Amino acid sequence: MTDADSPPCGEQDLAAVMFRILPRLAALEEPLLREAGLSMWEYAILTEVASGAAVSQRELSRRTRRDPTRLGRHLDELVKRELISRDRSQDQRQRTVAITDVGQALLDGVRRKVRQIEDELLHVGLTESDATNLRRLLDRLAAACESD
Repeated sequence: MTDADSPPCGEQDLAAVMFRILPRLAALEEPLLREAGLSMWEYAILTEVASGAAVSQRELSRRTRRDPTRLGRHLDELVKRELISRDRSQDQRQRTVAITDVGQALLDGVRRKVRQIEDELLHVGLTESDATNLRRLLDRLAAACESD
Protein backbone atom coordinates (compact mmCIF):
# COMPACT_ATOMS: atom_id res chain seq x y z
CA MET A 1 0.00 0.00 0.00
CA THR A 2 1.41 3.36 -0.95
CA ASP A 3 0.88 6.65 0.84
CA ALA A 4 -1.56 7.61 -1.95
CA ASP A 5 -3.65 4.50 -1.19
CA SER A 6 -3.86 4.99 2.56
CA PRO A 7 -6.64 7.03 4.17
CA PRO A 8 -5.81 10.55 5.31
CA CYS A 9 -4.31 10.68 8.77
CA GLY A 10 -7.01 10.63 11.43
CA GLU A 11 -9.83 9.74 9.03
CA GLN A 12 -11.93 6.88 10.39
CA ASP A 13 -13.37 3.98 8.43
CA LEU A 14 -16.96 4.53 7.30
CA ALA A 15 -18.25 1.72 9.54
CA ALA A 16 -16.54 3.25 12.57
CA VAL A 17 -18.18 6.61 11.87
CA MET A 18 -21.60 5.04 11.31
CA PHE A 19 -21.32 3.05 14.55
CA ARG A 20 -20.80 6.33 16.40
CA ILE A 21 -23.89 7.93 14.83
CA LEU A 22 -26.40 5.05 14.76
CA PRO A 23 -26.72 4.56 18.54
CA ARG A 24 -27.48 8.27 18.94
CA LEU A 25 -30.13 8.13 16.21
CA ALA A 26 -31.68 5.03 17.75
CA ALA A 27 -31.75 6.70 21.19
CA LEU A 28 -33.49 9.73 19.71
CA GLU A 29 -35.99 7.74 17.66
CA GLU A 30 -36.86 4.98 20.12
CA PRO A 31 -39.08 7.14 22.38
CA LEU A 32 -41.01 8.40 19.34
CA LEU A 33 -41.58 4.87 18.11
CA ARG A 34 -42.56 3.65 21.57
CA GLU A 35 -45.07 6.49 21.83
CA ALA A 36 -46.54 5.35 18.50
CA GLY A 37 -46.61 1.72 19.70
CA LEU A 38 -43.99 0.58 17.18
CA SER A 39 -40.74 -1.30 17.52
CA MET A 40 -37.82 -0.28 15.32
CA TRP A 41 -38.47 -3.39 13.19
CA GLU A 42 -42.15 -2.57 12.80
CA TYR A 43 -41.25 0.97 11.75
CA ALA A 44 -38.79 -0.40 9.18
CA ILE A 45 -41.42 -2.82 7.89
CA LEU A 46 -44.11 -0.12 7.63
CA THR A 47 -41.66 2.19 5.87
CA GLU A 48 -40.77 -0.49 3.34
CA VAL A 49 -44.39 -1.52 2.74
CA ALA A 50 -45.38 2.14 2.24
CA SER A 51 -42.63 2.69 -0.33
CA GLY A 52 -44.62 1.14 -3.16
CA ALA A 53 -47.31 -1.23 -4.29
CA ALA A 54 -48.20 -4.34 -2.31
CA VAL A 55 -45.20 -6.61 -1.88
CA SER A 56 -44.84 -10.32 -1.20
CA GLN A 57 -43.77 -11.43 2.25
CA ARG A 58 -40.71 -13.07 0.68
CA GLU A 59 -39.70 -9.80 -0.99
CA LEU A 60 -40.39 -7.86 2.20
CA SER A 61 -38.14 -10.25 4.12
CA ARG A 62 -35.37 -9.66 1.58
CA ARG A 63 -35.77 -5.88 1.62
CA THR A 64 -35.85 -5.56 5.40
CA ARG A 65 -33.24 -8.28 5.90
CA ARG A 66 -35.55 -9.79 8.49
CA ASP A 67 -35.80 -13.55 8.95
CA PRO A 68 -39.15 -14.75 7.48
CA THR A 69 -40.27 -16.32 10.77
CA ARG A 70 -39.61 -13.17 12.78
CA LEU A 71 -41.06 -11.04 10.01
CA GLY A 72 -44.25 -13.11 10.20
CA ARG A 73 -44.65 -12.30 13.88
CA HIS A 74 -44.28 -8.59 13.20
CA LEU A 75 -46.75 -8.80 10.33
CA ASP A 76 -49.28 -10.61 12.54
CA GLU A 77 -49.03 -7.79 15.08
CA LEU A 78 -49.33 -5.08 12.42
CA VAL A 79 -52.38 -6.80 10.91
CA LYS A 80 -53.98 -7.10 14.35
CA ARG A 81 -53.50 -3.34 14.80
CA GLU A 82 -54.94 -2.76 11.29
CA LEU A 83 -51.74 -1.02 10.11
CA ILE A 84 -51.20 -3.42 7.21
CA SER A 85 -53.20 -5.99 5.29
CA ARG A 86 -52.05 -9.40 4.11
CA ASP A 87 -53.88 -10.97 1.23
CA ARG A 88 -53.33 -14.10 -0.79
CA SER A 89 -51.65 -13.33 -4.10
CA GLN A 90 -52.52 -15.02 -7.39
CA ASP A 91 -50.06 -17.69 -6.32
CA GLN A 92 -52.02 -19.02 -3.33
CA ARG A 93 -48.79 -20.00 -1.59
CA GLN A 94 -47.77 -16.37 -1.15
CA ARG A 95 -49.27 -13.37 0.55
CA THR A 96 -48.94 -9.75 -0.40
CA VAL A 97 -48.54 -7.05 2.20
CA ALA A 98 -49.93 -3.52 1.85
CA ILE A 99 -50.20 -0.58 4.21
CA THR A 100 -53.69 0.48 5.31
CA ASP A 101 -54.94 4.04 5.60
CA VAL A 102 -54.58 3.78 9.38
CA GLY A 103 -51.01 2.51 8.96
CA GLN A 104 -50.14 5.27 6.50
CA ALA A 105 -51.49 7.96 8.84
CA LEU A 106 -49.48 6.56 11.76
CA LEU A 107 -46.35 6.27 9.62
CA ASP A 108 -46.70 9.82 8.28
CA GLY A 109 -46.95 11.21 11.81
CA VAL A 110 -43.97 9.23 13.07
CA ARG A 111 -41.90 10.17 10.01
CA ARG A 112 -42.53 13.88 10.62
CA LYS A 113 -41.29 13.55 14.19
CA VAL A 114 -38.29 11.42 13.17
CA ARG A 115 -37.34 13.93 10.49
CA GLN A 116 -37.51 16.75 13.02
CA ILE A 117 -35.12 15.07 15.47
CA GLU A 118 -32.82 13.99 12.63
CA ASP A 119 -32.67 17.57 11.39
CA GLU A 120 -31.87 18.78 14.92
CA LEU A 121 -29.03 16.24 15.15
CA LEU A 122 -27.68 17.11 11.70
CA HIS A 123 -27.74 20.83 12.40
CA VAL A 124 -25.61 20.40 15.52
CA GLY A 125 -22.59 19.88 13.27
CA LEU A 126 -23.69 20.68 9.72
CA THR A 127 -25.05 23.59 7.75
CA GLU A 128 -28.45 23.23 6.08
CA SER A 129 -26.70 22.69 2.74
CA ASP A 130 -24.32 20.08 4.18
CA ALA A 131 -27.23 18.23 5.84
CA THR A 132 -29.15 18.17 2.55
CA ASN A 133 -26.07 16.94 0.69
CA LEU A 134 -25.40 14.26 3.30
CA ARG A 135 -28.96 12.92 2.98
CA ARG A 136 -28.67 12.93 -0.81
CA LEU A 137 -25.29 11.16 -0.77
CA LEU A 138 -26.46 8.55 1.74
CA ASP A 139 -29.53 7.86 -0.42
CA ARG A 140 -27.27 7.31 -3.44
CA LEU A 141 -24.96 5.05 -1.47
CA ALA A 142 -27.89 3.03 -0.10
CA ALA A 143 -29.33 2.60 -3.60
CA ALA A 144 -25.96 1.45 -4.90
CA CYS A 145 -25.65 -1.07 -2.04
CA GLU A 146 -29.11 -2.48 -2.78
CA SER A 147 -28.26 -3.09 -6.43
CA ASP A 148 -25.34 -5.36 -5.49
